[in-house]
Amino acid sequence: MRTFVMCSLAAWMLACFAPRPAYGASPAGRIEVRFVYLDPGSIDPTYHTAMWLEDAKGNMVQTLFVSNDLSTTYYQSGKVCPDWVKQAGWAKAPKSLVNAATGPTPNVSAGMMPFDLEKFKVAPGKYKFRFEVNIDDRNNVLFQGDLEVGDSEQELKIETLYLPSKPDIGTDVVKDVVVHYYPAKN
Repeated sequence: MRTFVMCSLAAWMLACFAPRPAYGASPAGRIEVRFVYLDPGSIDPTYHTAMWLEDAKGNMVQTLFVSNDLSTTYYQSGKVCPDWVKQAGWAKAPKSLVNAATGPTPNVSAGMMPFDLEKFKVAPGKYKFRFEVNIDDRNNVLFQGDLEVGDSEQELKIETLYLPSKPDIGTDVVKDVVVHYYPAKN
């Protein structure tokens, strides 16, 4: 009996004091991405879109969203959303991920996309959020910001990069990008 009590006490102490995985300690939460897609008039943008997370070293963690045409064919060209294409390995992506992340191309208007990070199995930690949109056959725009998934609500500071350059069309095709992180309610 004494051995049983000692083993039970040891097991209880191990359970109480053993380090817990970060994911169990703090569920991932969600992010909301707000944006405005504009009609520039002088060109016919494709608006092919991809949103994803990378780890601190720049490795792909998870594709959150990819527009239908980009998901099915345009990723093969290498010119449409090239940063996402390089990271995603989409040709070898499991069908379950393709189905979960693929959706309609956003319309010309204000839009918002919410992502439940727990559903995507994103653990607490530091990430880079990336949002790439194809403008035309030569140009893409990339929005990116640092994200810390954890206990604190935050609005990401977004950097805008035009790849290879900003087209001279007199307006932005995508603007007012705001990414907000909301921790999970415990």
